[in-house]
Amino acid sequence: MAELQEIEKKGRAINAKFVAYMEKHRLYELFYEIAIQLMIEKPEDHVVFIKQYLRSAVKKLNISNIILIAPTSFDRIALAKVLQKELGVHPLTLKDLRNVCSQHDDGCHCKESQDLAYAMRKILENEATIRESGWILVDLPRTKREAQIFQRTGIIPTHVIQLIVSNDTDIFAYCKTCEPTNTSKNMKHRRYLKNLRDLREVYGHCLIEVEVGIRTINELGKDCAKLAKIKKHCGAPSLFRIALVGSRGSGCTTLAKYLAERFNLVHIDYDQIMEQARLQQNPLGKMLRTFEDKWGGRPKPELRIQVVEKYISEYECLKRGWVLTGYPKTVEDFKLLDLNPTPPNRVIFVEVNGDVCRERLLNRRYNFVTGSKHILSTTNYADNDDCKLTVHPRDLRLNVERDLQEYEENVTDMMRYAGESAIKIDGNEEERIVREQIEAIIMRPISSWQSRVPKPPPLIDPMNIEFDPCDEPDSSVFDNIRAPETTYTFI
Repeated sequence: MAELQEIEKKGRAINAKFVAYMEKHRLYELFYEIAIQLMIEKPEDHVVFIKQYLRSAVKKLNISNIILIAPTSFDRIALAKVLQKELGVHPLTLKDLRNVCSQHDDGCHCKESQDLAYAMRKILENEATIRESGWILVDLPRTKREAQIFQRTGIIPTHVIQLIVSNDTDIFAYCKTCEPTNTSKNMKHRRYLKNLRDLREVYGHCLIEVEVGIRTINELGKDCAKLAKIKKHCGAPSLFRIALVGSRGSGCTTLAKYLAERFNLVHIDYDQIMEQARLQQNPLGKMLRTFEDKWGGRPKPELRIQVVEKYISEYECLKRGWVLTGYPKTVEDFKLLDLNPTPPNRVIFVEVNGDVCRERLLNRRYNFVTGSKHILSTTNYADNDDCKLTVHPRDLRLNVERDLQEYEENVTDMMRYAGESAIKIDGNEEERIVREQIEAIIMRPISSWQSRVPKPPPLIDPMNIEFDPCDEPDSSVFDNIRAPETTYTFI
């Protein structure tokens, strides 16, 4: 019975590893997109359709197709041009589609919405540049019915950006042709507000709300472009693998405990697992003790990553996800962590002023009887408990200054290495605000996974390639024998 349970446990661990692989290569998104295209196109030969679709799948998964929803008085064209510059998407307006309708008038007397959807499809079928670079619809679809017609035609956006303007004054800051006195009487604006709720219902799965505020068009466009680079989650199972990076005293451990309870994650504290590994009677523990006894310093990056890998590859971490604190400490640690089969998919730097961290650590005391932690400036304790409080050896001033200095020396290189894959938050705010920021970051969809460590292509020795008579012949020899396949155009 115990053997069967062990085999079942190993099987579940293997399945959990597959999730990380499918996240890395975005296989869920790929099959989701294939299913959508099959339902829209309904090809006679679905196998040939899928085979041809896979040839362009990599490019299609990274293309941004955007619908922009904004008040009628807002200068949407100017914002679309900024997005075109940032993302390379091609703006399309109601006027552009109407021009195509007039050029391709085939006698069809359908309603305008159907004509516009037909025109949009014609553009994507005939213009390979627009199809491969992405598009942004500026002032349509205008109603719920029109949006549904576009969807049935195959015009499906990856992102729908709704601009939220707090008041009419903000609108006119971005509009050169409207006057505030006439805005409340503008029939188009009232029609926009009437249709807004229906449009939000149709595109709720890919809707992004953006507050305009006091930003310029250029700043707003850059912020929208950053959001458009994050691909929406399509309902696939996803595990949070979070690396919280911050100096000692930044509150990362407290945040990690909160996240572990909030999202049922495994909290891995590097200092604790390193101490546990050092005390174990195994080759790794002996090596760590030998390194510490002989050199008296921190183990090399190759040993540190072995300890971390041992824990993040355990069944509970693979099943539930994890949040890691205290590691990586250097950019070398970061690179080794990324080479792991399950690297962190969310990297968050918690920035706290060094003086604040220093004050927190130096004012911290531990009750050596109960193990509870106390802050001298905020904790009220009885006089008989005063004698039970003591300073942890790691909180001595010399050790605190050394740890803070080490973090300052390495954090810049780690941020540069992480690049856009990492997010920085201000840890000087109230604990409630910091928690809300962390939760918002974690629950965002995972962006397209790209390894931060470039791997060279494998070297192939021509002398190792042998001809086997049983090998399959080149499929091109059958091109002149069998009937040609139907060629599909993917929009």
